[in-house]
Amino acid sequence: MAYTLIFAAFLGVFFLLSALRRKNSLRTIPGPIVPSWIFGNMLELMLPPTYGEKEFAWQKMYGTVYRVKGCFGQQRLVISDPLALQHVIKSVNFHHAQRKDAANIALYGAKSVPSLQGEEHRRLRAALSVGFTASTVSEYQAVLERIARRASDELEGSSGKAINVCPLLGRAALSAASELVFGIGELDEDLVGDILKIMPRWPGQSKSEILIDGIGALFPMFFRAARLYLGSFKLLRQVQAQATRVGRIVLRERVAAMESGTVDLGHDLYTKLLANNFSNKKKLTDDEITAQTSVLLVAGHETTANTLAFGLLELARNPEFQEKLREEVNTRQGNVGYDSLPLLNAFIKEVLRVYPAAALRERVALKDEIIPLSEGIITTTGHRITQIPIRKGDQVMLALASYQRLQSLWGDDADSFNPYRWIEGKVNQGEAIGPYANLLSFFGGPHVCPGWRFAVLEMQVILSEMTRKFCFTLPGNDNIRVKLSNTLQPTDSSGQKCVRLWVARNLS
Repeated sequence: MAYTLIFAAFLGVFFLLSALRRKNSLRTIPGPIVPSWIFGNMLELMLPPTYGEKEFAWQKMYGTVYRVKGCFGQQRLVISDPLALQHVIKSVNFHHAQRKDAANIALYGAKSVPSLQGEEHRRLRAALSVGFTASTVSEYQAVLERIARRASDELEGSSGKAINVCPLLGRAALSAASELVFGIGELDEDLVGDILKIMPRWPGQSKSEILIDGIGALFPMFFRAARLYLGSFKLLRQVQAQATRVGRIVLRERVAAMESGTVDLGHDLYTKLLANNFSNKKKLTDDEITAQTSVLLVAGHETTANTLAFGLLELARNPEFQEKLREEVNTRQGNVGYDSLPLLNAFIKEVLRVYPAAALRERVALKDEIIPLSEGIITTTGHRITQIPIRKGDQVMLALASYQRLQSLWGDDADSFNPYRWIEGKVNQGEAIGPYANLLSFFGGPHVCPGWRFAVLEMQVILSEMTRKFCFTLPGNDNIRVKLSNTLQPTDSSGQKCVRLWVARNLS
């Protein structure tokens, strides 16, 4: 009897909080019909057969700002309006939603850049920037070209076959990240294997975990700590422990070598950070350096590998463009920079536009806020508004993939893959809110990806090498789907990460 009363009381509080949530400032914002009170619109938004099926249609129907419902009637605002996005991205009054916050802590650690806010976040980013300036990134070109050649040598053995290119690209991108961080190209095989498993197993990609998210939003204080110990977070914690351990070993070796003054340490990030310390410009402690290891390795490779996989897929879908790109790449000689290849760079921009790694980001308001809009919207009560009041605790979804399909910015064919838009002047050159080509694929504001220059150079080098040596075609039916698993993943019909392509040696 006592347990029944406790359960009934729990449900009473639960439903009361749910009702209170519904009576917020977002209830008059237009939005889609809700198919389920339990799940709201979250299954349509987060777990469609192909990512964006509903989201992109909703943007056309309701505009760049609309309301969806989360679990148990929770109101959420979906934003692709440029001004609104810019405001939220730059504001200190929004932070990661609970699941993302917990995942960051589990995978990267509480003292990592993605997990911190305010002054500590700014201090760490400023110190790490020594490894990501334009001049510093250019120093990695020779290393990236060596990694690209090694990957193409591996691909050589598959010439004349249909293979899944994702594992090869994942290993190449992870080697590049390892070279950037440690100055070593090969990591422990167990660590490599676990890192490559992370994104396909990212928390939140099931009905049960979406339900946990909904409950956690109602009881944030309890679930914030408890969810770190859910089974889906186990692999994240494991990788963080392994990466930090490797980081400490490498750091001790670097310190010993620098103290002896007898070893050429190269240009890796660890060396640069330690050099600042040895020159009395100490900005990070040894523990602070190693605390960034996991984020530099995992975030530093996964998004690039997936973008490359989508890129090869689009080359296979567009054989005429592939041939023109191959001709351009073959004209590159000597020290001519990759930035001078217009087709290559237009292609990379288009892949990043259509397949932004973090297609949808969730934020929670830390205090009451006002979000401005580029254009006014009409509420369900018939009023025109140009700003939306947000209350503390409200959840905002930043629809970055939808933003990158706005016809007002990218042209009437914004839903199509068309690299020539970047050459033919179809792109609106308005105020940039992202660091590269006005795209938000690398995010923006104080949380912009610090390694975006490195990622662009890495894609330039690997795509050039592979396009020059190989022809890529589809082996049969084009059944590749796009799945959101923290980052956009290419998957086959069974849901496995895969881009299967027929690879042939280029004989021309």
